[in-house]
Amino acid sequence: MYTTTVLTALLAAPLALAAPSTWPHISRAASDNVKCPLVLDGRVPANLSKTPTVLDTSNALFNPDYVKGNNLTWSQILQFPATEPSRFDGPSNTAIEVTISDASIFQQQLGFRRAGLQFAADSPQDPSDEGIKTLHFSVKQDPARPLNLTHEYLNIWHEAADYSNNQIQFQIGTLIDNAASKKNNFKILDRAGKQIWTIPVNNKKWQNFAIKLDYTKKYVPI
Repeated sequence: MYTTTVLTALLAAPLALAAPSTWPHISRAASDNVKCPLVLDGRVPANLSKTPTVLDTSNALFNPDYVKGNNLTWSQILQFPATEPSRFDGPSNTAIEVTISDASIFQQQLGFRRAGLQFAADSPQDPSDEGIKTLHFSVKQDPARPLNLTHEYLNIWHEAADYSNNQIQFQIGTLIDNAASKKNNFKILDRAGKQIWTIPVNNKKWQNFAIKLDYTKKYVPI
């Protein structure tokens, strides 16, 4: 059985919207035309759904080899669900659905399953690790493949270049080190694994998130 979360993600500089507001109850002044420079963009062009094997070799979006089951390709892992666009996708991009199974074993890590997309342009030293950045992403549940929330799911994270820890973690389900945590809530954990924010999962609608990463002061404000 596969489990899934539908997501899109982009990393942007602060103090701006990454896309024009599509919410009817939000108004913006004509002079408030802020442009947000994107550092890393994980939005998937809609036409890629016709040729998903593009992601199996070197491409401009994601690392084709990292991190996934040893004998799987991304065109086998990813699906393109028939759903409305997320907050930042608009008409030009599409949602992707990440699936995991018992074949999702990376290297010899037998204790858990992995299918984690990494930006192709990501590196140990790049502009996404400097100053103040905001990680934007949207998540939606697939009712046909509900998550087994007795397990812990690490959906999105920002890992240190030396692999020593994660600066932030966006999780759902029953946490291994905290069985009392609310399994039906999304949770953001800090570098020490402490929960710093939580919200119930909406099983029907897109949920949009933005996490500010302040490298200057070395903290994540909530």
